[in-house]
Amino acid sequence: MMIGVHDRSKKTISVDSSLSSGTVRSQITVSKSLRKYFRHLSFFSGYDADIAANGSILDIPVLSIVLPLAWITGADVWVDELDETFALSMEALQQEYRKMYPAAPFRTRLVADRLVDNKYVSDNTALLFSGGLDATYSLFSNMNLKPILIMILGTVDIPISNLSFQNTLVREYSDFAKREGLDLHSVRTNALEILDRRRIDHLFFKFQGHLEGDFWKGIGYSLGHIGQTAPLSIGRFNRLLVAGAYDQTQPRQMKDHPDASYPDTDEKIRWASTYVKHDGKVPRHRKAFALRKTLNAHRLKLRPCWYASDMCSHPRQPPHLSGAINCNKCTKCLRTIAELALAGIDPNECGFGVDRSTFNRMRVLFHGRMLSHQDMALWWKPLQRAIPSEIEGASYDAKQFFEWFKTIDLDSSARRPGSLLVDLYFLLPYQLASLFRTVWEMTPVKRLLPEYLRPPEYLVEPSSSLGC
Repeated sequence: MMIGVHDRSKKTISVDSSLSSGTVRSQITVSKSLRKYFRHLSFFSGYDADIAANGSILDIPVLSIVLPLAWITGADVWVDELDETFALSMEALQQEYRKMYPAAPFRTRLVADRLVDNKYVSDNTALLFSGGLDATYSLFSNMNLKPILIMILGTVDIPISNLSFQNTLVREYSDFAKREGLDLHSVRTNALEILDRRRIDHLFFKFQGHLEGDFWKGIGYSLGHIGQTAPLSIGRFNRLLVAGAYDQTQPRQMKDHPDASYPDTDEKIRWASTYVKHDGKVPRHRKAFALRKTLNAHRLKLRPCWYASDMCSHPRQPPHLSGAINCNKCTKCLRTIAELALAGIDPNECGFGVDRSTFNRMRVLFHGRMLSHQDMALWWKPLQRAIPSEIEGASYDAKQFFEWFKTIDLDSSARRPGSLLVDLYFLLPYQLASLFRTVWEMTPVKRLLPEYLRPPEYLVEPSSSLGC
């Protein structure tokens, strides 16, 4: 951390934030060589409660979005004033990500004209809450703490442009929170709208060296979500729980499959008197078993889906899906449905729409080699190992699926890593790669691309076997 004078001869990102009517607005200034990575230079995060944070806290939401970009471009970041604890934690976090991606620059200086030592008294806990299986497990595991629930609206799965879907989620989980005697706050942000994610992904590939994820998944989303809560924390909570997505009992998991969210990264993030706790370090199928009584009692609907927002705004959306919070057909929905069914939970009782075709659709994932080796290692192999010798009580043809699933070789059912065309995309200069991708996505063979490089199936061919 440095306090100094701007050196405009280097790549720099400067931010300046202010608070008005519950919304933090930030203006971003970037050097010419970095402008291509931004779609817009005006950032906001809006809060549904009074904000008592000072200027040194107000810059944290925007910094949480631009710092990961600075790390992989070697840029410096400048602010007028900043919370001292946050500044120190960002240097520690940068060093942690350097271990994951040693080929990336990670030489960013976070330069503040003034550091502020913020202290406040609180003994409350908050939880980043999406409605997914991991977050729901962390909620009910910590229900004795009566955590404040915080929903971030405006990132990958809940785009800021889809106000209708945002309102559906806020109503759904506000009603749930009220029944459980909890407080729920929502934060609406254009965090991902300001970045040119395709261009950044193209750059990030050079540093990660594999095709299992993108910039947001690999380095952006943990800090990006956590940082939006900072203005809300002042006077409300001093501990923020972040639900773990991986099985941290497996020591090689992060080494083999780097991810933005992990105890060694999440727990580096601090500001003022607030610290972050990574929670729920157990496999997802065990979380489903732990929630069996809760979910079978209809206490809430799960929302793990990546694509429901796009589905619900699509002009070809079937009428019966109006108000749905899961698409029931993306890979994350399907593996969550499988985890619930194995635990003896009826997915239709907790937010899904499942019938006998659902488990046939799962078979297509393996027959068609549509899943990556990382998908197999992280999600499907642990589920396969958990299948008992005798399966009881499964409905919707789940029993037949599990009897088949436990016999198949998942490694040979995984998607082949890479291809000449995908390699070409990342080797080309971005302008040519972008043109190549645009043409590719207009043709049927675009389905050969890795899943994260193509649009959701139901936005491509609504009549397909995996489409909505």
